[in-house]
Amino acid sequence: MDLSIIVPIYNVEEYLAECLKSLYKISTLKYEVILVNDGSKDNSFKIMEEFKNLYPNKTVIVNKENGGLSSARNAGLKVAKGRYISFIDSDDFIDTDEFEKFVIEGIKGRLDIVVGNMRYYIPGKIGEPLFRSKKIKDLETTDGVNFLWNLFQAPKCYREEVVDDVYRRNFLLKNNLFFNEEIVHEDSEFTTLAYLRAKKVKYIDKAFYFYRQREGSIMNKVSEKSIISLEKICEKLFLECKNIDSKNGKEALADLILSFYSTVVYKRYNGNNDYQRVYKRYKELHKELKKYTKANFEQKLLSFSIFIPNTLRKLLGKEISNVQKVPKF
Repeated sequence: MDLSIIVPIYNVEEYLAECLKSLYKISTLKYEVILVNDGSKDNSFKIMEEFKNLYPNKTVIVNKENGGLSSARNAGLKVAKGRYISFIDSDDFIDTDEFEKFVIEGIKGRLDIVVGNMRYYIPGKIGEPLFRSKKIKDLETTDGVNFLWNLFQAPKCYREEVVDDVYRRNFLLKNNLFFNEEIVHEDSEFTTLAYLRAKKVKYIDKAFYFYRQREGSIMNKVSEKSIISLEKICEKLFLECKNIDSKNGKEALADLILSFYSTVVYKRYNGNNDYQRVYKRYKELHKELKKYTKANFEQKLLSFSIFIPNTLRKLLGKEISNVQKVPKF
């Protein structure tokens, strides 16, 4: 089997059929669709059964108690049989033709990670492809550390979503790459760790994924768990940075950690909640990591003052607060 498509499902009856229709149009690949019912309480399971009846040989249903996105993806990964794994969110959908071409190219290249592209979507409006770096588009197949390093070269274009990527299943299993069920922002950790362990990575310029922007898909107010999760991810990546031998790997991780942790600092500072502790930790991280990277002007400025860069961001309309912004496109 070429591909296992894992679809975590929780209370998405309004969007699920559109998502699944786009997946079952696939015709040039041998594939399975693993529908993970993560304790849905609406009609999502009924829709899953309808598609199971329509495509009995291509559908696997996994029922489980609600455990969140990471738990659902892991449950699907544990039963997957395909050579490659795709993670598709149940309120989004794909351009089937582009997706097939994307996967086939990845299979032919025997890649560990096939990196793709996405567009934001609302009914009646489709955004431009989000990934626009010519440097990455022109980059030939390389190892994951070098790919990650290139993502942080000007123009920086690091993206963490897994839904527009495809992974070789044996690569994930060999490296014990599952999603961390104790955090949110799971893609931020998973994607980075996958790059650090991959031997063959390539960007394929196919914007096949349509990322729906909708009310209720993200909470308006950033949760405490969200901020704590980002802190934990930074600390885990800091250990990776200390242990990795590659100079480029250290530089890329240093850039990423300082970027992530500066977000933690701003969110704490603007939320009037425990910012002194995280600011102290930011300065410690900056002192340790600046030996691996030049750091940008804002990161250097932030190591001396929160007030000044935060005020500049406010004036420029780029404030990072504890309120989640919906992307404009």
